[in-house]
Amino acid sequence: MRVSPGCGAMKLLPLPDATRRSTSSVLESASPSREEDTRRRTVPVAFIAGVGRSGTTLLDRLLGSTPKLHSGGELGAVWNHGLVEDRLCSCGARFSCCPFWQAVGTNSFSSLRADEIDTVVRYTHSVFRTQKMWRILFGRSRRSLVNSAPSAFFETTERLYQRVLDVSARQVVVDSSKLPMYLVLLEHIPSVDLHVVHLVRDPRAVAHSWLRPLVSDPDGRTSMPRFGAAKSAVLWLITNAAVEWIAWWLEVPYVRVRYEDLVKDPAWIVRQLRSEILRATEYGDQEVRNTNNEDIDLDIVHSISGNPMRFRQGRMSIVEDVEWQTGPRSRKAIVAAITFPLRWRYGYRGSPGFSQGRPVSVRPDAPPGRSR
Repeated sequence: MRVSPGCGAMKLLPLPDATRRSTSSVLESASPSREEDTRRRTVPVAFIAGVGRSGTTLLDRLLGSTPKLHSGGELGAVWNHGLVEDRLCSCGARFSCCPFWQAVGTNSFSSLRADEIDTVVRYTHSVFRTQKMWRILFGRSRRSLVNSAPSAFFETTERLYQRVLDVSARQVVVDSSKLPMYLVLLEHIPSVDLHVVHLVRDPRAVAHSWLRPLVSDPDGRTSMPRFGAAKSAVLWLITNAAVEWIAWWLEVPYVRVRYEDLVKDPAWIVRQLRSEILRATEYGDQEVRNTNNEDIDLDIVHSISGNPMRFRQGRMSIVEDVEWQTGPRSRKAIVAAITFPLRWRYGYRGSPGFSQGRPVSVRPDAPPGRSR
């Protein structure tokens, strides 16, 4: 595995003059003092967990479009998609040429050797696999997962979140990495103050979405594979159960939201989530600007991984994707049967489009089969 050449602070080629000037100004305004840099600072992280194709990138963008919250995208992918593959940032620049990531990387990645990056990427490829998700269910295997992590992973990840907070000039980092295994690792970083936002979507809609033709990023690359209905149903069941289990085991603040409720009333959902997240921090709440289905204004963000919609900017409408409801009945029946336990728990009952239950659950429910 070869670390891709960059064009600035993350090694190798120098930045063009114009970009160098803009980066310097960002660095100057964001660089912490020596005293502050030597002190571990707490970083509140709103971690959006769940299954792919459930709207996690959309929720990430919506939360990040409000004051105090920074839309970070899938920060767990920075190692591979950023440092190794040098993919496009959602601002349109390569990771190594983006002024934001240049500023973040100055105190985060600049001292890493290629072999250290390679070791961490191999580790994440191994532990983030769905087939190994069972490891987080048992204490011994969880300890093995954490203890086998390269030292560079924890040290660099801690600096990464602190620098993202500094450079963005926000108070909370939103991370839509989704994976429950990554959630376990983040909890072992003392300066990271986790708040789990569990986003769920009707499994029949998720299965339909996984079968769609691949949509590539502007550079022609994609990291979103295609799954069959049965496989996506199993993935939905295992991942969502694992998220609940880990949030319960870690005893971190937890809130569950349904995609269908998010697209129906994004303003209300975002206000509730911000209030819940900020209430547990030292920053307190603050009124957010008006948001409704017809008028969503998305700012430029610096995300290195996620749904291709992370590249969208400006005004857009949020409309629920209901195409799955016209899909084959046999496929929906297979998915419904496999996901039955959690599907009913989350309120997806009866015919397509029909759901019951509270839109937002702000209490840390115990996982199925367990009591607090």
